Amino acid sequence: MNTLGQLKLELLHRGVAFAQNVRSHDLVAPGLFAEGDGQAVVLSLAEDFFVRTRMNPDKSAAFLIDVRDDQVVLDLEKGPLEVGVIPAPQFLKNPRASRNPASALIQLDGYCLNVNLSLEDGTRQLNLSLEDTVSLIRAAFQEGVADLVQLNMKHCIEKDRGFSRLAPLVQSIKKNFRTFVALRGFPPDDLGVIDSFYAAGVDLIAFPLEQYAEDGSPQPAISAKQGTKGLEYAAGVFGPGTVSTELALDGKHPQPLLEKITALSKQGILPLIKIPERGLYLTDNLQEMRRVADHLYKTAQKEKLNLKWLYPASGWISPLDAPFYTEKPKTSRLAQRPVYQSTLGKTASEGFAALRRKLRIKNVSDSYESAGL
Repeated sequence: MNTLGQLKLELLHRGVAFAQNVRSHDLVAPGLFAEGDGQAVVLSLAEDFFVRTRMNPDKSAAFLIDVRDDQVVLDLEKGPLEVGVIPAPQFLKNPRASRNPASALIQLDGYCLNVNLSLEDGTRQLNLSLEDTVSLIRAAFQEGVADLVQLNMKHCIEKDRGFSRLAPLVQSIKKNFRTFVALRGFPPDDLGVIDSFYAAGVDLIAFPLEQYAEDGSPQPAISAKQGTKGLEYAAGVFGPGTVSTELALDGKHPQPLLEKITALSKQGILPLIKIPERGLYLTDNLQEMRRVADHLYKTAQKEKLNLKWLYPASGWISPLDAPFYTEKPKTSRLAQRPVYQSTLGKTASEGFAALRRKLRIKNVSDSYESAGL
């Protein structure tokens, strides 16, 4: 293991197994949760650097988790590495939540509570009711496991990408909770609708450009022209550092990815490198990812990108956590402290965001009318 980032990618690929009697240990058992046909666990490899990895029934292929001297460790070739096991949220474990199908569409990622939304085929209504969603968000906040809510909207054929259905939920979240709301979705046909995203209370927005096909190869998430136009427009509406996109690693053609990172950063758009669901293991791929992370970090520094709105996440590499992929484990840390960790910074940012939104809406006369909301 050269870096903690490399270890994270290998953990995703190989999974973990337990030494004898460890699964039921008090330091491990609270972190186990059901995932698919098996179990998974979230490990903290360092402060603010997490990995969500699966239990691998093939112990010979997996990393071994053990407990020694009241400390959870991973057995590595160079010796044991102390790690933390993040307890699974209790609000998703209680009987009431487990009987609610909405809980299956909620996922915690570091500070961020993800809500996975789509429009139902028949009614074209959101797959989660406003009441169920707000109830689950409230439970997460009461437990203190989240600081940010991200609404992940699946692509749909509606010209506004379903935002007319989403707006009341955004407004309810802002009314009921002191939190930032992120929207991960797809650009509407009428880019003016993006003003309505902002007016309704969305603080951060992400339009993914690329994703992975079933065979693991990169593929467009949306047409490059539509995605780029949407990102450029959003960057003119939202504040610096609040607009991002996702790119996929192409080990066979790395140079175009580096060029995309540079071009997006010059426009003030934060590039996030999507991590393959099963991570990486081959040496060449790991070295390529390290090269990409290094370019990501240095480009963000050169273009003076605002990174405070980013948060440590298990699903992508960002300019915020790129040092974990390029520096030695003992010296690696986040590029800067996220706004969500600081009560003072969060309060100040909330006030600034509210003022900026008020001024923006005042200057955008057609924010709601032109969108038909």
